[in-house]
Amino acid sequence: MQQAKFCPQCGTPLQEAQFGDRMRPVCPACGYIHYVNPVVAAGTLVEERERVVLIKRGVDPRTNTWGLPAGYVEADETAEEAAIRETREESGLDVALDDLLGVYSFGSAEQMRGVLILYAAHTIGGELHAGDDALDARYFAPNELPPDDQISFWTHRKALHDWRRARAVTYRAATEAEAIAAMEINLKYGQPPRDFLAIVRQDASVLLIATDGQTILGYATLAVDLPGETVRLDNVFVLPASRRWGIGTRLLTSSLDYARRRGVKRLITELDASNPAIVVYLKAGFRICGYLDLSLFQQPTATHPVLFLTYRIGD
Repeated sequence: MQQAKFCPQCGTPLQEAQFGDRMRPVCPACGYIHYVNPVVAAGTLVEERERVVLIKRGVDPRTNTWGLPAGYVEADETAEEAAIRETREESGLDVALDDLLGVYSFGSAEQMRGVLILYAAHTIGGELHAGDDALDARYFAPNELPPDDQISFWTHRKALHDWRRARAVTYRAATEAEAIAAMEINLKYGQPPRDFLAIVRQDASVLLIATDGQTILGYATLAVDLPGETVRLDNVFVLPASRRWGIGTRLLTSSLDYARRRGVKRLITELDASNPAIVVYLKAGFRICGYLDLSLFQQPTATHPVLFLTYRIGD
């Protein structure tokens, strides 16, 4: 890692001096202290029809390897703006950001350290083609991803491994043993107590689970309110470590499939207005149809209204 030799304020040669918890370059003339901060990069994981966008790098480092659209953040832009710009420049796609996927450190003590901020995104325009500093740009399904030694950086490999693993999650009705396991998860994470065992034993209700092998990553409970009319979605929960990878959205999709199989006209649910998951419901096609301000009923603990959402089957 290249060290600064001269003071950028007065031009005096810098000297090593103890400052804080380490030796730092300090100007003996004006007192300037030179801090070496990590660089910041931003990028996107753009998914469309169960496929992810990768670009083939045309410049060093790692020329001719595949990676996610990403690059360094300029001083006059936000990380979000940089992620959108880099995606457009490298892949030709205009995107909107959906969620923060992760923050990854890279580099070493001998090299410049950096931080990659990665966002989930979806396309809103443009056409996929190799742009600046890229040789190629393609969509890859989970089973089509290049081998690890052809992925540009370990940060990109980690994100793609997580994405591929999330795509392999299965969604189905729970068994009685899995209902008991889900109740334990509910208790562990402080969710409202629910008798999932009773739910799986009834014909007019179901506990849907998202599983990675034998591990339950999330669940949703549904019950038929009015045969032929309404299915109620009581709650959707995903383990904190498994969020941001589309599992909640796919639990909603599975819930809609269940409602269609029951031949009902709509799926309804309710959420606290402060719940950030509302965005997931709206993107899945739910619409807000009303709200209830519980504070009007002299409930002092109610700080936000309850929103009622509905999804009309067939819309």
